[in-house]
Amino acid sequence: MEQAHKRSFLPVILSLAALALFSLLLAGLYRFDNKYTAGPPYGGAGVFSFSEADLARPLFLIDGWLLNGQEVFIGQYSNFSYLPGGASPFGAAGYRLTLRYSGAPTTLLLQLPEIFTNYTLWINGEKAAVRGGGRLVAVPVGGDTALFLETENHTHYYSGLTYPPALGTAAVMDRLLFVRTLFYSFLCVGSLTLAVFSLVLWAARGQAPLFCQFGVLCLAFAVSCAHPFVWQLGGSSPLWYALEDGARLLVCAQAAALAAAAAGLSGSPWYRRCLRPALLAGCGLCVLSVVFIIPGGGAFVNVYGALIDGYKMVIWAFLALCAGVGLARGGGWQNFFTLTACGVLGVSLLAGLLDSNRFEPIYTGWQSEYAGLALVLLFGGLMVRRNAQLLRQSAELRALKLQDRFAAESAAQMRASIQQVRSLKHELRHHVETLQALYAAGDSLRLGEYLAGLGRQKDALPPLYYSENFLVNALLAARLGPAQEKGVRIQCTASVPAALSIADADLCTLLANALDNAVEACARLPSGADRFIRLSLTVRGELLILSCANSAPPRAPGAPLLTSKPDAVSHGLGIPAMQRVVRAYGGALDLVQQGGAFTLRAVLHLPPPGPPPTGA
Repeated sequence: MEQAHKRSFLPVILSLAALALFSLLLAGLYRFDNKYTAGPPYGGAGVFSFSEADLARPLFLIDGWLLNGQEVFIGQYSNFSYLPGGASPFGAAGYRLTLRYSGAPTTLLLQLPEIFTNYTLWINGEKAAVRGGGRLVAVPVGGDTALFLETENHTHYYSGLTYPPALGTAAVMDRLLFVRTLFYSFLCVGSLTLAVFSLVLWAARGQAPLFCQFGVLCLAFAVSCAHPFVWQLGGSSPLWYALEDGARLLVCAQAAALAAAAAGLSGSPWYRRCLRPALLAGCGLCVLSVVFIIPGGGAFVNVYGALIDGYKMVIWAFLALCAGVGLARGGGWQNFFTLTACGVLGVSLLAGLLDSNRFEPIYTGWQSEYAGLALVLLFGGLMVRRNAQLLRQSAELRALKLQDRFAAESAAQMRASIQQVRSLKHELRHHVETLQALYAAGDSLRLGEYLAGLGRQKDALPPLYYSENFLVNALLAARLGPAQEKGVRIQCTASVPAALSIADADLCTLLANALDNAVEACARLPSGADRFIRLSLTVRGELLILSCANSAPPRAPGAPLLTSKPDAVSHGLGIPAMQRVVRAYGGALDLVQQGGAFTLRAVLHLPPPGPPPTGA
């Protein structure tokens, strides 16, 4: 009891450990992968001063900007409504900054961050970039260089310069872009691969909707992480921002669906009829808001932000509910995935509140993207466990079907043998009368011949019992009995225990294919030929040894084995299937034909008691 109690708390302990690691990861990102903590030089009063020694790393133009004549830092205001005297996120503004470089004149690269509205960048009074024109701009420096960024917003909830630009040499900026592109490529390609794989599994297993839910989660996460590529290619638009925001919410909605399934709540009427449709409607409302509602009225921006935050809080609360229900029901390791997902989402939401708009990653991703990646990995682990359960259930179902099939075959063979016994019993009185008459007449010669004939009839009867192992007995009775009735000489030894640690499906694949091949080879021999099958199945220590020798038509050396079945390509004598089983148990398979005799030998290592491997 105490050991079971400890096991029930192990997922919780591991979940808390994973949550602590995730928290440390976000803290490390804030300190070491954050433009706002990258260190000096800093700007002030409209001037950003730097020297050649500062160019060993990227410089982030955060402080010192003049916004309509007022000094601000980038990130201080997410839209124009937060400016002193501002009432609407819509409008126009100009950002000015003078780059003061003390080194020899050179040309640097300016990486423009994602700007959500129309903009024009002027360098020393000359137009250098406009919306859709790319992310990198050449900036000549040496003395003072004037930057002026004009922005205009009439469609989006973000206004102006929301994120700080980066400045550096070509080598430094190439390194920054390479690492960042590599990171987001991993997120997009990895999640897309998982999405395709999960959706294919779902299509192949129509009764496993969880794979569809997980596939949609991965697909939504891939869309939400594609923004650096869309921005770099100049494809940003209100429609793209709507899809991006909707995809982020869909990731949360799908996480809730997977958590509900893990906790056994997905079938609850209140979830299926109320919460689930409401969560999906929230994703649709997000898309409609960005495309239609916000452009029609800037006053909705603050409401929109509150709705997004409220949506995420509802998801977090529901994940907490699912984790609590799972713990109460003793859901085992499924609790680890749900509980950790709840903690990860909560930590990322808290980090977003605490950073006070002073976080933008340099090389990797945002807190929400790390949280999304964690959700993909966590629920991916849940899918792996669920797939393993489905495979085990499928193997068990296949084994049960095999047992039913061979039980039916064994019963049919037994019924035929019982009918023969009844016929012999019916004829026994006649045989006794005949034997008495021959004895009374003193005709010992005819008496001996009559007894010999009765012996031959007894030998022709197929045996009912070959082995104490039910499956082995069913396989042997179903194949050797009919073969013996057709004139095939049978010698069979099956010394195996009632229980074997090899999977029933694998034992069936090995033994049934060996017997079918032997019976088929005997059937292909011409009339009058000697037909025989000698089979031995024994257990020696940890080895299962099968030997099956049978008569077969001669074939030329190197010629392929033949089958008389109509679909020869599909059947192929079952040898590949037997080889797969033998390899799964670390054994060997040997096939030899000498003249008119074919011999199959197989040796398998029996696993210890427990779930055996499956090779078929």
